[in-house]
Amino acid sequence: MRRIATLIAAGLALGACVHHADDGAGGATDDFVNGETAFLENCAACHGTGVDGAPRIGEPGDWSDRSNLWQAVLMEHAKSGYFGMPARGGKSDLPDRVVEAAAEYMLEQTFPDRPGD
Repeated sequence: MRRIATLIAAGLALGACVHHADDGAGGATDDFVNGETAFLENCAACHGTGVDGAPRIGEPGDWSDRSNLWQAVLMEHAKSGYFGMPARGGKSDLPDRVVEAAAEYMLEQTFPDRPGD
């Protein structure tokens, strides 16, 4: 009986130490966000199809008229909005790390040969 109580107490103690944050983008921790999932859940409705002129993922020509500083500008536009695109894809509570992961995923898929950061 004492052994069972000890095992239960140890299990409860370990369970209290584990923390998993749900970031809404398939990430299991506060640090990692899956860019593909973040894109699919938050950006694909427009950037997958080109709704209202949104530049499409995988179509470099759609992005050709962007600033030479486009990576930094893209991140800012994704967070703050740009013309008809709502900030954070219209989800005001979407964390920066999710927005950044989705934007980075779009860049990787659209410009796979671009130099890394």
